[in-house]
Amino acid sequence: MKDKIRKVILVICVCVFAYSAFQLGKIFYEYYSIEKESENLIDEYVVEKEENPIQRAVNFKALQATNPDVIGWLYIPDTKIDEPILKGKTNDTYLYTDIYKKKNKAGSVFIDEINKKDFSDDNTIIYGHNMKNGSRFHDLRYFVKEDYYKKHSTIYIYLPDGSVNVYDAVASAVIKSTSSMYQKGIDYPKYVKEIQKIASVQSPISEKQKPFIMLSTCYNGTDNRYIVYGQFKENIKQ
Repeated sequence: MKDKIRKVILVICVCVFAYSAFQLGKIFYEYYSIEKESENLIDEYVVEKEENPIQRAVNFKALQATNPDVIGWLYIPDTKIDEPILKGKTNDTYLYTDIYKKKNKAGSVFIDEINKKDFSDDNTIIYGHNMKNGSRFHDLRYFVKEDYYKKHSTIYIYLPDGSVNVYDAVASAVIKSTSSMYQKGIDYPKYVKEIQKIASVQSPISEKQKPFIMLSTCYNGTDNRYIVYGQFKENIKQ
């Protein structure tokens, strides 16, 4: 009787181990596929990969043939943030859907449904998942550390017309997902004071009103969010 019980327990343990190994392998494969897709997008659509970010070129004609919802390309040097930006009908459109319109737990990088697709709003909100394998907006978590923030203080958005919007990082913070900071049509002086109030790390913000981008991602599975603000510096024609 005891031998039978031992055998049953052994079979159960083997089954549990096999199932756990399968699930773990599935997770690793999903993360591998996500990272590979990001690498393939860069290889396929970033046609020039110069050390000077201004010299980089993105093939938007091909990108928009793949998906007409592509409105730009976001790049922060020396990070893994090097992604096309999309705009869907709602904020759910690309939350778990990739650029090829296939279901994907990493989703896409996309702007808020309230924003114009040309980045002309006074505050353009850009979302991306915080993936454990370091992809999408995972690196935003490091911007709350002053040394990292200072070393990655310039943000680039490449546009379909061939120009590049250059932004200076002006603040990083952790806020609630329900925060009133997620808005456009801002009262600029008041909004700047709020940024300075919540900031973990910050730089000087222009007294003259200039558009912001607000990069946002999840914070360790909580209701909080990592955010990084960039303020428009210049548009450079390539």
